[in-house]
Amino acid sequence: MVINKNRIALITGGARRLGKAIAIAAAESGYDIILNYNKTRPDIVKKTVEEIKKKGVNVFPMKCDVSNVKDVKRMFVKVERKFHRLDLLINNSAIFEKIDFFEIDEKFFDKFIDANLKSVLFCSIEGAKLMRNNKNKLSRIINIASLGGILNWQDYIPYCVSKAGVIKLTKLMAKKLAPEILVNAIAPGTIYIDNDENITVNMKEEKDYPLKRFGKEKDIKSLIKYLINDNEFITGQTVVIDGGRCL
Repeated sequence: MVINKNRIALITGGARRLGKAIAIAAAESGYDIILNYNKTRPDIVKKTVEEIKKKGVNVFPMKCDVSNVKDVKRMFVKVERKFHRLDLLINNSAIFEKIDFFEIDEKFFDKFIDANLKSVLFCSIEGAKLMRNNKNKLSRIINIASLGGILNWQDYIPYCVSKAGVIKLTKLMAKKLAPEILVNAIAPGTIYIDNDENITVNMKEEKDYPLKRFGKEKDIKSLIKYLINDNEFITGQTVVIDGGRCL
């Protein structure tokens, strides 16, 4: 058994890109990190773990395919055995892919529902069970949604539908799990992540943002820190962080 004085946070898809930035924000806030990953290369996971450790917290990488309910249940059994509690769950893991409306088939659609929506539901169910052990302490679940759940991107229908589901699920869970657990969502616009080799953003799209720029890593991290540390009254909300793109 591991006894931790720090609060415990589990971040799904936390080894790279936006998930990594979120995990670092939680680490900078003093949380010990359970770093979930699935297909991320071992060398990238190791690098992220070492970077988070520099923040002075403990890091526990856990491989799990969160689109698979059986795998999710196994992961949370490990979390319960090791920590006996959970203070923060951030459902970040997701997939994103363009497809024409007439090319969508059942397998493709199910892939998005499983990875982007079902994963949030079942990770939250298992996480909330552990959060019940936090007597007299407020726990938090944050779901990473998307502008795709708000705007109508016709070439990304399975993605948009799954993220719209995340926004509705956030409201439902917030009502069900109150008052012990705060549940909120974040819907980011384009966020530039430092040293992200996978970025494929069209710079011309910046003109569509009233603030004339994409988001930066510090923008998402500052919001995460507020929601996981200071917020004690906001629940069931989706915070849009998009430089005014939705306007």
